[in-house]
Amino acid sequence: DRLARHAGARVRPVGPGRAGAVVGLVDPTGFPVGVVHGADSHPALPEQVALPLNTGTAKRRLNATQRPAREPARVQRLGHVVLETPRFGAALDWYLDTLGMIVSDFLFLPGQRGLGPTMAFLRCDRGAAPADHHTLAMHLGPGSGYVHSAYQVTDLDALAAGGEYLRERGYRRTWGIGRHIQGSQLFDYWRDPDRLMVEHFADGDLFDASVEPGWAPLSASGLAQWGPPVTRDFLGTTPSPARLRELTAALRAEDTELTAARLLALMKAMSS
Repeated sequence: DRLARHAGARVRPVGPGRAGAVVGLVDPTGFPVGVVHGADSHPALPEQVALPLNTGTAKRRLNATQRPAREPARVQRLGHVVLETPRFGAALDWYLDTLGMIVSDFLFLPGQRGLGPTMAFLRCDRGAAPADHHTLAMHLGPGSGYVHSAYQVTDLDALAAGGEYLRERGYRRTWGIGRHIQGSQLFDYWRDPDRLMVEHFADGDLFDASVEPGWAPLSASGLAQWGPPVTRDFLGTTPSPARLRELTAALRAEDTELTAARLLALMKAMSS
């Protein structure tokens, strides 16, 4: 009710025969955002059990071998979604003001911190209760839409063995396995049969509301602590007719924040 009054929207039922109510909104980029309350809850599916690890002087596994099953990674939950927008500043302000999200980390173009960030990792403000480092991430770019969605799995073995399962069935790894800097997640990125990019992750950061935003320069090499070099597919820098059309449209749009100078700086950062 508070959100509907704030946004000048209305509360409506989720749908026939379904529990809960929803407020339908549209963010400055044009993405539809449905905020749902009171939806049905369902019991969790069986999870993979985290393997006991012998680490340094801490020995937990004795007289037993490690044999992770070659099986799909069992997703525990949706962790976050990443979006691209040429109206980054307006979209960022909207999510902070309308949904009350807070920033965990900002990334800015090298030498242009005074112009503000070009990427932000947003978490839910749960006060003293910890929340994922980011539930939503956004970055400035020519496209308006989905970049990837990320799904939590139990641990590194679940992530790696699950990746082998995908590879054996013709899926193509986009980038990984590695560990991110912002968020600290162990990650593995794949393209699904519809060419949508999806991430399996484990061991992400949890922050309460007391943690102030971090600031760091944006660079391709600064996206991971370790792992293989980031790919052009992950960065979205592979030339294609569709990508060129997006660039042209974004630069010509009246409400764009993507100028030719910022585009050149982005391209330089993504090659550094």
